[in-house]
Amino acid sequence: MNQEEAVRQISSALKQDAAVRAVFLKGSMAREENDAYSDVDMYCMVDEEEISDFLQRRLAIMTCYQPLIYWSEANFVGPQIVGVYEDGLHFDLYTVTPSSLQRTDRIKVLYDPDQLLAAYQAEDYSMSDREVLDILSEFTFSLLEFEAAFQRRDLLWASRLASHLAADLSLVLRHLYDPGKAALGTKSLHRALDPGILQRLLDAVNHTSPDRLPLGVQQLADLADELVASLPETAKASWNHRFFDFMHQKVRELK
Repeated sequence: MNQEEAVRQISSALKQDAAVRAVFLKGSMAREENDAYSDVDMYCMVDEEEISDFLQRRLAIMTCYQPLIYWSEANFVGPQIVGVYEDGLHFDLYTVTPSSLQRTDRIKVLYDPDQLLAAYQAEDYSMSDREVLDILSEFTFSLLEFEAAFQRRDLLWASRLASHLAADLSLVLRHLYDPGKAALGTKSLHRALDPGILQRLLDAVNHTSPDRLPLGVQQLADLADELVASLPETAKASWNHRFFDFMHQKVRELK
């Protein structure tokens, strides 16, 4: 895969389209955190009155790099083509307007002749204490569902619930150790965590397969109990200790 070459060729083609007013990157390439396995998140800015016609030209522009072996359309932050090239490169092309551009994360400007992005100020992926408490509440309720599934010996469903628990706990860990990227959760979390905490999380996740339950969930619940103590006092004051402690104990008793 050659992300840089794909970016060069596709951004060059976009610059030739009269409707395109700016081209920029987001994601790992914009943050300069990319590696050989990274996908490309490219954005082009088009005026609202031009967007319908421009959307019809996107595929032709994307294939200037290589033929696509897969593509689909989505609308996450704007009309998007999700593409995979013959060399395996995953390339997402987003189309936004000046008014629809979301200001999350850093950008790397490739083309902006009218300085439309000059005043761009990136917002981070932080979460409020209220949002973290909501995630912990979901974690506790998932313990309830897990306990019932495990008692029924529905181990496939129990293992799936365990993965939800690990994902929720990852958000809390990210909030505590890497608050500016909290909402990213598990992705690249290993880079942010203290080695000891990372090893505990890995050990717990390794024990969430059907044949190792309930140990993994017990470990996740123990870790969650400790993490709550790290939250600000104002947040802990709103925390439903009674429900969590009740479920924590029930999970601990599983065999």
